[in-house]
This record gives sequence, C-alpha cells and structure tokens, in this order.
Amino acid sequence: MLGEKGQYNMAWHAIHMLPEETAQAASDVGAKMLLPAHGGKFALSRHPWQEPYRELTRFSQGRGYKLLTPEIGEAAYLDGGKKQNFASWWENMK
Repeated sequence: MLGEKGQYNMAWHAIHMLPEETAQAASDVGAKMLLPAHGGKFALSRHPWQEPYRELTRFSQGRGYKLLTPEIGEAAYLDGGKKQNFASWWENMK
C-alpha cells in the first residue's frame, strides 16, 4: 500500500493524514507492506522535516505490515522476494 507520509498540521487535517492515521489505514486494509508517499521533498509545516518519518515509524511498530522506507530514489521491491532493510536515512538530513 502507498500511504501518505507528508508534512502535516492540524490546520490541514482535512487534506493531510496524520502519521497515526496512515499506520491505522494500512492496518485497516490488511496491507502487507506500507510504502510512504507524498513526502520528503519540502519542509512546509512547523514540525522538523524528519518528524513524519519518525512518527510513522513509531506508529508502525507492532503492526501487521512491513514499513518500507527507501531513501529518495532508492529501489524498493514489492514482490517480497528480496529481503530489504532500510536505514533511518532521514536522521542524517539537515
């Protein structure tokens, strides 16, 4: 499943999901994998740029899906045939 992981703000809640809502949506539809989309390009909100990744990672703990967090431009294989472990690359972004 592609899930929203972009900048968020309660003022934009009607058009942008919060990280916990994205995690819940993936669980609700029975996703096997969650690939975050719609983020990582601009800092538009008042939270730190890395926060959407941090929070989605936190809210994905213990869920029935694998969270895929490839670095921007990195390949992610969705067939499940290749074991992939992505580093927390967003922590090194400034």
